Amino acid sequence: MSEPTQIAPDPESAPLPDVLVLPAEYFFIEQVEVPPALAPAELADFAELSMEAIAPFPLEQLRWGFLTAPDGQNLLIYAALKDRLKRAGHGELETYTWVLPDFATLHGARFNRDTEVVLQGAAFDTAFLMPSGEAMPENIHSLAREEDVPRSSGQRIRLKPLPVELSEKGTPIFQFEPLGEAPANGHWSPLEPDEATLWQADIRPADFKTVERSARRTAGLVTRIMGYAAVFAILLLLFEGLLFIGQFWLGTQVTKIESQMTNVRRIEDKQSLMNKLEQVAQNELRPIAILTAANVIRTALGNTGIEYDETVIEGSNRITIEGKANTINELNAYTEALRKSGDFLLVDDQSITRSGKTTFTVTLDYTHSEPAVSETPAPVEAPVEAPVEAPRSSRRSNAATNVMPAAPKVSDSATEEGGEE
Repeated sequence: MSEPTQIAPDPESAPLPDVLVLPAEYFFIEQVEVPPALAPAELADFAELSMEAIAPFPLEQLRWGFLTAPDGQNLLIYAALKDRLKRAGHGELETYTWVLPDFATLHGARFNRDTEVVLQGAAFDTAFLMPSGEAMPENIHSLAREEDVPRSSGQRIRLKPLPVELSEKGTPIFQFEPLGEAPANGHWSPLEPDEATLWQADIRPADFKTVERSARRTAGLVTRIMGYAAVFAILLLLFEGLLFIGQFWLGTQVTKIESQMTNVRRIEDKQSLMNKLEQVAQNELRPIAILTAANVIRTALGNTGIEYDETVIEGSNRITIEGKANTINELNAYTEALRKSGDFLLVDDQSITRSGKTTFTVTLDYTHSEPAVSETPAPVEAPVEAPVEAPRSSRRSNAATNVMPAAPKVSDSATEEGGEE
């Protein structure tokens, strides 16, 4: 067992680090064997019982911890007097994240053969033997700065601890700088013990470590939740920004569309008109002839109450008439007249009578027929005969015949004389 022989000077007033590393000078150290049947969950209780058995003081007056060998067969338990730490200026251990002895910072280091390690401290150095492979330190003792370690037959390394940094998980990362010649093989920097090993090596009371461990887990969970919430908030702000940009762009496009809507409608109207004209040209639609024929039939019925509300003319000269009639008889007479006209073929006929009025929808196919042309022969002109000259005698005869000499006027007296004769 290593006995404490010296007291460290009071530390200067400075910001407290997250990890307090105490020199081996403050500790008495003992190695105990672990029973083979002991479960890993029972190591802490076994270490406490072992400390109570070997410590010359009650546990309430001690600050103690332990390290477990990599093979789990041995424990390295160590303790320091609470009052002595307080006199050295380390009374408020609860303010630190971790409180460890300096030799525990090399837990997990590996060397290719037995190596004498010297850790440089502020007032004291700590020397110990690290067996080859991954093992626990042995023969731990403290040295004054002026005191030198006797040379051994094995290799030796002198390490200067560098400032301790905490990882994102809150565990310390120990780094060392070799002073002088260093072994070619092995690993001693950086070292990051796991959380379970750190809680075992921490020298503060077990009750405090239980509460602090639970609080740190809760704080870590809250921190993760806050981190997720921050990421979510950033993403939400990003989405809001993208939404704003999208709405601004959409508004710009809507403005452009509205500014071009008049031209577009004009073009659409022209295109629609062209399509209708093309349809008329291709299907030989005759909307005027259809409406005229339908109206002629309607007016031929005499004084009727049939009125057109809407007419739709589709391809193939199909017309749909929506309108009203005073009675269903008028509608039937009209549809019958359309059917018998020879110009329309009745496709569909629907009607509804409400409140004395009949509304109807009639669909007809129109058959156009050209008016018959009369085949009257053209008038033929009579031939004109050339005049023929007759003989002179004939002319005279004709003249005698045509010109009669005037009869001499006979007086009444002469007539009477003749009668008497």
